[in-house]
Amino acid sequence: MDALEAYGRDYAPQAAAGVADHAIRSGDRYVGQRDLLRAIAVADAGAEADVQLGVDPGSFYCADQLANLIALAGDSRLAGVLTGFIHVPPDRCTGASAAAAGHLLPRADNLQQCARVIATAVRELSSGTGDAMLVLTGFGPFAGVADNPTAAFVDGADCLDVTVRLASAGLVPGERESLGAVTLHRYAGNGRRLTLASAVLPLAATAAEALTGRYFDTDTTAANFQRVLAEVLTVGRPRAIVSLGVDSGQVLRPARPAFRIETQTRGFHGAHRGRTASDEFQRHPELARLFLRARERGDGPLRYP
Repeated sequence: MDALEAYGRDYAPQAAAGVADHAIRSGDRYVGQRDLLRAIAVADAGAEADVQLGVDPGSFYCADQLANLIALAGDSRLAGVLTGFIHVPPDRCTGASAAAAGHLLPRADNLQQCARVIATAVRELSSGTGDAMLVLTGFGPFAGVADNPTAAFVDGADCLDVTVRLASAGLVPGERESLGAVTLHRYAGNGRRLTLASAVLPLAATAAEALTGRYFDTDTTAANFQRVLAEVLTVGRPRAIVSLGVDSGQVLRPARPAFRIETQTRGFHGAHRGRTASDEFQRHPELARLFLRARERGDGPLRYP
């Protein structure tokens, strides 16, 4: 068993999610001691955020979404497509509590760091290929998160252009096309073509309902995700599907912001069990392996101490 296969297998989630010591929420202590990636994303002004391999995306929509991504392995239309989930830190635009959290960064820094993280994946997935499509999803607002940075990133053409430029300087922006829930961002250059298909997954019928916690059930959010995939498949078969979610718990933790490439989930959503939930952690290290491959080369958009 290699180091990544062993990573997280001995992680035991905390019995109480709301413990006073926020340094041990969602596997923070485990990751702090054993992280295999040990990478840093640096914003243009020099602000730094850690990039780590997570072992527990919690019990909200992020955990459920990773379980939905894992379940795509049983979909014949998407056999062999790489999937994964990345937690993005909150920033001072995320909500009222985040605005007062001095350890969090401005939105611009967060988005620039996010571009470096996603560019690392794009670089690995599109290198040496003539044509590739990657799907990126983010989440809309929810209680305490009025402005979700993952929605800002996948909805921001400028953010995606920066991402592609960091991944491959030879690719330049082309046309953008809206399919409905999905927007296609096309890039080309040096005989290569890349398409980023981006979509925001709403967590409630309206932003107002999301902010007051009147969320969709897990089956509805899963169906919304499937509709996004159906739109993408009218264009072509993606090489990878990567979902982003904000780690709002970092608002309460006075530490440097951290991105987490999650490696396992049980898929729970609060007190509800989605159809993809499991009592045991479902392992999913494929995206993490891609980032470790980038680390072995030691180049690219991230810094490796």
